[in-house]
This record gives sequence, C-alpha cells and structure tokens, in this order.
Amino acid sequence: MRAGSPRPADAGTPVHSIRALLDTRGKHRIQAELKRLEQEARFLEEELEQLEKIEEASVACTETCQNVEKQPDPLLPE
Repeated sequence: MRAGSPRPADAGTPVHSIRALLDTRGKHRIQAELKRLEQEARFLEEELEQLEKIEEASVACTETCQNVEKQPDPLLPE
C-alpha cells in the first residue's frame, strides 16, 4: 500500500469489473429506451396516416349523406 493511497493496489480490479457491469446495464437501458421510442414513433406515424385517411372518409360520408337526403325513402309514405 502506498502512502496516501486509500486502497491497496489490487483493489482496482473489482471496482473496474463493477463499473463494466454497470456500464453494460446502462447500455442495455439506453438500447431498451431507444427501441421503445422508435416503436412509439412508428405508432404515431401510423396514427397520423389513419387520421389523414379519416379526413377523406369524412368528406365521402358527407357527400353520401347529401345524396341520400336528396332521394325520398321508398319505405315511408309520401
């Protein structure tokens, strides 16, 4: 043990391996978070595409309703 050194010289090895283990866990967490964010981005893109299609469908529904309202219902008496 050197003077002024708080730990013996061989104590660095376990600390180094612990840091490597924690670093691996940190990398895994970052990768998991990245995967989650990518999945959420894909979901939002799909939702936007659906919303764009719904707008077109709403116009089609309005036009259909207008056409149906113009024609009298054949089952109702006049």
